[in-house]
Order: sequence, then C-alpha cells, then structure tokens
Amino acid sequence: MAAVFYFPFLVSASVLVAIMAAFTCLRLTNGLRKLPVSRRKVRIAQASLALGGGIWSMHFIGMLAVKLPFVVTYSPLLTLSSALIAILITGVGLLLLHFGQRTNLRILISGSFMGVGIASMHYTGMAAISANCIVSYRPMGIVLAIAISIAASTFAMWLAYSSRSLVRTAIGAVVLGFSISAMHYVAMFNTNFLQDSTFVASPVSALDPQILAISVSLSAFVICGLFLLLAVPMEETAVASQAPMADAPEITEPVTMQNPTPKAPGLALSRASNQAPRAKDAIPYEKEGTVRFMNTDRILAIESDGHYTKIRTGEDALFCPWSMSKVEKSQLANRFLKTHRRFLVNPLHINGLKKVGDQLYCYLGKASELEVPVSRSRAKDLRNLLGI
Repeated sequence: MAAVFYFPFLVSASVLVAIMAAFTCLRLTNGLRKLPVSRRKVRIAQASLALGGGIWSMHFIGMLAVKLPFVVTYSPLLTLSSALIAILITGVGLLLLHFGQRTNLRILISGSFMGVGIASMHYTGMAAISANCIVSYRPMGIVLAIAISIAASTFAMWLAYSSRSLVRTAIGAVVLGFSISAMHYVAMFNTNFLQDSTFVASPVSALDPQILAISVSLSAFVICGLFLLLAVPMEETAVASQAPMADAPEITEPVTMQNPTPKAPGLALSRASNQAPRAKDAIPYEKEGTVRFMNTDRILAIESDGHYTKIRTGEDALFCPWSMSKVEKSQLANRFLKTHRRFLVNPLHINGLKKVGDQLYCYLGKASELEVPVSRSRAKDLRNLLGI
C-alpha cells in the first residue's frame, strides 16, 4: 500500500471552493417563489451548475492535493460523468425544495439527494483512475462517508431554508461546504492506493499540480461570482413586480351584478361577472412562466399553501405568490368568506352544503365541484349568509 501525503495549501483551497459553491447555490435559490416558473427554472439550473461544478472542483483539487509515489492517469469519460452526476442529482434536490410545498420531509429528501450526489460524484471520480494504481476501499469507510454526506447536507439545507436570511444562508453554506469536504477526506482516509505491477508510461503534466489547482480554484470563484451578479437583475425584477400588487388602489365603485346574490354585512358581492380583469380587481397567479391576474369573480376558493396560496378554479389549482394573510389584509378580502383556516371561498359560487358526521362541507362550482371543509366556528356565518 502506497503512503499518501497531502499538500495543506491545496486542501485548504478545496474546502474554500466547496464553501463558495455552496453559498452561490443557496443565494441563487433565495426568493425563487416570487419569480415566474421560467425564471425559477433558470435559477435552479444555475444553482445546480454552481454547486455540482463546485463539488467536482473540490474533488479535483483534493485529488491534486494527494502526493503518491507514482504517476496515475484518469479516464476522461468517467471524469466528465462524475461532474454531470453531481450537477444532475443536486439539481433534483433543489427542484424538490422549490416546486411544491416545502416541508421538513422535503428538506430531508432534498438533503439526502444532495448527500448521495456528493458521494456518487466522489466514487465515480475515483473510478476514473485508469493506470498505474489499484484503488480499494474499506466498506465501513464508504458507509461512514455517505452517512456524513447525507446528514451534513440535510442539516445545511435545514439551516439555510428554515429562515432565508443572509446570515443563515452563510452558515448553511459553510456547513454544506464542510460536509462536501468532510465526505471527500473521510472517504480518502479509508481508501488504499496500490501501485499496479504493470507500469504504463504517462506523459508528465506541463503544469505543476499546485498551479493547476490554483487555476481551477480561481475559475470556480469567477464562475460563482458571475452567477451571483447575474442573479441581481432577477431579484430586482421580482421585487418590482410585487410592488404594484402591494400598493394597489382601493376599490370605491362597485359594479352591479347581473344575477344578484344574498349579501351578508361586510361582504361585497356586487361584481360584474363579465367585467374584464384589472390588476386592482384581481389576484396574481403564475402560469406557463408568466405572472397573470385573475378576476375574483372567476375564483372558487383560495387555499393556503405554506407561505403562499393556490387559486382554485375547479379544474386548476394555480400558484399565487400572495400569502393567505396578505389576501386577508388586502382590499379584496371582503369578496371572500373564510370557512376554514386554510380556505377562503367565493360565496358567488357556493351551490351546496353537506354534513358528514360532525364535519360540514360546502360545494363550489358547476362542471367540476370543489369540496371545501367548513370549521365549526365558521359554520354559523356561512349558514346566515346562505339564509338557512
């Protein structure tokens, strides 16, 4: 078994690259819910390239930090495959966090994907060693490296996503960067390198390993920096697109309905169903990569979805960037009735009630009825509104 030594400077450089890549990834994914789906996908692709490329760069620099008593060569195909694996698997983990409701279970699954991606990248990169060296692994070392990678990645995701402040993002990036590095060097500690009895002559690299490692480090920092700079215009656009919604003027002139419906005190139902949607009379939603506005008369119900909401129209459940509290505080709130802590319903579309045991439900829509629960504390208000 060959003795393995490390250049301390290159080890430090590999850890810094991992931390920088993790920070870039977490900053790029900050505030994605406010962006249209198309831009959200672009950001996730950039974040995946930054983190996956950073993991690969960290591994590359870490391998250059190893000093073996013989020359080894690497298979270009497997080396490229290791980078693609890191990018694709981390991308899947990020997609899980940014499409659908974010829960602790999703964070756990996302962290597990990232941990597996880091480990897969490492061992695929090690398999790329193709000449003059026989590589073997201690089984417990593999288990320990994967466990560290999954546990630390999950903890880093929880830190970064539980509160998306700059401080928590930085702390999460440091934890994730160290988890990537820890996985690599724990795996290397449990790896044996034996010189192959069949020597294959290999050309000597024209660049010193330390110079090559510094070049890769600088390239990684430049790429991460460019990604961060490119993200700034997107963030400004997202903030600007939200401002008109928050400052929408108050509606003072209701339009008479064609088909009047009984009204309850404080509940404005006098709206024209054929009126063209306007930003001040409508609620924003995202569809096919664009932000659109839906007139409140078309909405059956609004459902809480974590920090955001879904607009229910019968056939569709459309993502809305507003939170439930924002809807309730807006000037449009008096057009809906709260039947449950998770639902606001449009009284214009209520067509029936049903009681199952102690639970009351109201039905909305025509072609495809939507069933919405009614809490006990809200049942009396609903019955009074409907006159039953």
